Amino acid sequence: MSKKRERVRQCRQIRQLIDDNKYTKALELIDELPLEEVGSLDDLYLFAELYEKAEHMEKKKEIFYHIYERTGSRYMLNRLLRLTIRMGDMEEAKELYFAYEVAGDVTLDTFELRYLLAKAEGESRKRLIEILEELKREEYTEEWGFQLARLYELEGEREKCIQECKDLKLWFGEGKVVDKAMELMKRCEAPDWEPPVEEEIPEPVEPDLEETVAYAAPPVDIKEMEEAEEELPEGDGESELEEQDDVLEEKPAPPLFGEEGVSEPVVVKKTETTTPPVRKPLENKEAMLEEDEEDISDRGIHYRTLKSTINHVRYDDQTPHFVFAGGEERITLAVAKRVTKELNNVGYVSVRSIVKITADKLNQINLSEQAERIAGGCMLVTGASELKKEAVHALVEMMSREDQQIVVMLAAPFDEMDCFLGIYPELSERLTYKIRM
Repeated sequence: MSKKRERVRQCRQIRQLIDDNKYTKALELIDELPLEEVGSLDDLYLFAELYEKAEHMEKKKEIFYHIYERTGSRYMLNRLLRLTIRMGDMEEAKELYFAYEVAGDVTLDTFELRYLLAKAEGESRKRLIEILEELKREEYTEEWGFQLARLYELEGEREKCIQECKDLKLWFGEGKVVDKAMELMKRCEAPDWEPPVEEEIPEPVEPDLEETVAYAAPPVDIKEMEEAEEELPEGDGESELEEQDDVLEEKPAPPLFGEEGVSEPVVVKKTETTTPPVRKPLENKEAMLEEDEEDISDRGIHYRTLKSTINHVRYDDQTPHFVFAGGEERITLAVAKRVTKELNNVGYVSVRSIVKITADKLNQINLSEQAERIAGGCMLVTGASELKKEAVHALVEMMSREDQQIVVMLAAPFDEMDCFLGIYPELSERLTYKIRM
């Protein structure tokens, strides 16, 4: 029997032993296997997890290093770094973090790893807050937003804690983490509130799996209308929105600690077509799009939460135009970016830029002359309740033209926007998603 077939047979035997709960015998056989002769990555992951159950963390780390050297996977480097932090080897963890940073672009994971490393090294709460504030500017998530709120509380920053809890409610609407944030806000708003005396920094609270949303899109840019005279650049991440096929391509691992990594073929994604994706089919679409408790203003205008809006953008077929009623400008811009990322993810727009213009300026320009320059992207109008009748008619005409496919976003204080929509029902009907901030 050839060596390769023998290794396949041994791995099959180990898997059977694990299925039969004969872990000690399985570990004995794994110890005898040369890792470089185990062909299946799935087997290596399985062996690593078994070593963790047996509390042989050094063995698990050895397998993780082997997988990383074999694949050059940044995902594997991420897992390896998290494991090293858990094991408490800070010098090795810092080397791995440096390798992670140089291996690719800054992502949400970059900030998470930076936070975990800083916490493990005993950095101050103020430093941890700085990292999470930077993370929030890049991509807001329930888990880290609530962690930031709790750190504000521990630091005695009562007002910031309350505001962070309000932001969580605004962005995510409901769920386990939002419920905890509301409890925290209620505690901080109590007249007898005092900063906690405990020094221990809590671990992040994981959101419910079905509520977790992952993003891999690069940041969305905000451009003033004056910049629209130049052709808007298409996003760096546009290829992520195209259909993809699996191909084999050589990808060496970035060297660690000054040594050369081992390069072997790995499966990566390569673009073969420019056809944009259609919105995701969903078997339980009706349940997914079930309305939140209705929020109807005194003028009869229906509003949604951001979470409900995101679900509809993903799964229904309506033409997306938006109202952001209420909220500070920083929140409005953040929500506009979040919505634009989702529109890119579903393939509705291809430009990762939001053209921003005030209502006063929009009243003074010929919108039809500018429309072609921002086709395929988003236009955010701030102070939209100040739009004049002529500008409103120009907006309605632009929104009715399917060949330009411009997403319109109107923002203004809630009461002013609500009144404005009541005055112009023909515009209100075309603004599909109205979010009360």
